[in-house]
Amino acid sequence: MLLKKGLFLCVTVLFLSACSMNLNAEEEKEELRQKLLEVNRTSPIEEMDKAHIDEAVSAASQLDLEGKDRDRFVLYHLIYATNDIEMDKEDVYENSQLRLQYEETWKDLAVERYGIQVEEERLQEIIEKDATALKDDVFSPDNPERDTQLYLAEELGYSVDEYVYQFTAPIFEQREIRENLYPLLEEEYGTRADHEVSHQYQMEVIDEIVEAQF
Repeated sequence: MLLKKGLFLCVTVLFLSACSMNLNAEEEKEELRQKLLEVNRTSPIEEMDKAHIDEAVSAASQLDLEGKDRDRFVLYHLIYATNDIEMDKEDVYENSQLRLQYEETWKDLAVERYGIQVEEERLQEIIEKDATALKDDVFSPDNPERDTQLYLAEELGYSVDEYVYQFTAPIFEQREIRENLYPLLEEEYGTRADHEVSHQYQMEVIDEIVEAQF
């Protein structure tokens, strides 16, 4: 009789433990999902000055960030600072990494799940054309933000051409992929409403990231 009670208690404990683990996993999934949604609702950079740039670059240096990680961190640091959002550098880094992961998964799903291919030669032509037009606009003597943009490029160690390419190439690539992807998504989701297609694909990307983590 005591043996049966002992076995029953063991089974009950194991069952409750498993339930607790499943609940914790679901809570962690939802937390990650909400974080990914939040980084995709980020506001644009507002009016920035050299002090904002100095602070962002210094924080990136303190975290020993380089390359794409540094650039994306600086971008997010500037977004938060110019929108008066207080956040420590570790959280800024986490959010910038989540956004990078989102963008990479966004592209990977388009290629692997929907078969979208972008010719590299065509992509480079588009980037060169659009980046040149953007550069002429941003660095025009008539642009009041010209000096600040030049300062940011210099602090990141980029020439003007390198600076424009590093920060705009991913945008132009995503736009090119989107033009080929969205007609397929309209059929997949059964809607031609652009905002609905964007939202559903966003959730598809987020779910892919979340499931890969657990």
